Amino acid sequence: MRRSIATAILGAAIGLLATTAPVGADQSERAEEVLATFEGATINLAEGWGEAGACTSDGTAARCYRTEADMNAAEGESLDPSGPATFATCSASLRLYRGTSYSGGVLQLTTRYTLINLASHGFNNDTSSYRVGPCAATFYDTTTGSGVYPGSTAANVSKATMSSGWDNRIGSVYIA
Repeated sequence: MRRSIATAILGAAIGLLATTAPVGADQSERAEEVLATFEGATINLAEGWGEAGACTSDGTAARCYRTEADMNAAEGESLDPSGPATFATCSASLRLYRGTSYSGGVLQLTTRYTLINLASHGFNNDTSSYRVGPCAATFYDTTTGSGVYPGSTAANVSKATMSSGWDNRIGSVYIA
């Protein structure tokens, strides 16, 4: 009796492993949906941002705005170094930009201690510059956290361009 239960459990486990993706496989096609509010509507960031130019996500809710200035005003953030609360907390921990020199669309992420798949935010392979707040970050080449970005992503680092060969190549991030 014990042997048949153990055999059944082993068979079920093997069947489950056969239907899951291998460890390290790029699972961007199965990215979790991130729904965001934008001007009274809901958009799925993985399917595109539409007219939104700046989005922020705290892992629970996501909100989008037409511009980074609109996002800063609504979210109470400032990128002005002379401002009183510039990245004072990790609530504004990381900003990724589509263009060099902090231009184009911007994605602000504040979720710490979890790997964030950028495909679910519509930002896979789309980073050309970045600003890191007081919580260091790690950037990865894939959506599943492999291939570490060689440039500095330490606390309070800003880079107007990516390290050579890494423009539009970041697939996931981790904020410490």
